[in-house]
Amino acid sequence: MIFSIYIINKAGGLVYNKDYSDGLAKLSANEYLVLAGTFHGVHAITSKISPVPGSSGIEMLESDTFRIHCTQTLTGTKFLLMTDPPQPSIDHIMKKIYEIYSDYCVKNPFHTPEMPIRADLFDAQLLKLVKSVGGLVLSSPTANNPYTVNISNSVVAGQQSSTSSPTPTMVNTGS
Repeated sequence: MIFSIYIINKAGGLVYNKDYSDGLAKLSANEYLVLAGTFHGVHAITSKISPVPGSSGIEMLESDTFRIHCTQTLTGTKFLLMTDPPQPSIDHIMKKIYEIYSDYCVKNPFHTPEMPIRADLFDAQLLKLVKSVGGLVLSSPTANNPYTVNISNSVVAGQQSSTSSPTPTMVNTGS
């Protein structure tokens, strides 16, 4: 199960975060920023002190209740995926997240690099990916997460689904 996705820019700033589980403790905006900055610093330190030459830093941090998987691109952007410990085959999921990021953020002429990501199509595609790997646990809309998931064979934000499987769409039920 996928709990959360975080994207950190090369300077250590949090540019995207999304929780996909109601069971997570709700953090304030400042706490998310501190989390990103701390991980960025620890990642940089571990790449320097690693006994393995050319180490890129932390790839996975594991506890009894969760794992944090990290993939760093050549430009220094870090993708963090928080999962439960038995989550299998993370590599293909991380590659797919990077593909979605490339298609809906990097190629978006209205997105400024290194700045927070505000793209509905990006959100929708990540939601579709998380749903496809069985990682979405949202019981009901709340003040912190006003989105519900509707499954239909309809158009998602102006694009028809390329598969015959149902397409998840996000509906904002908050004000």
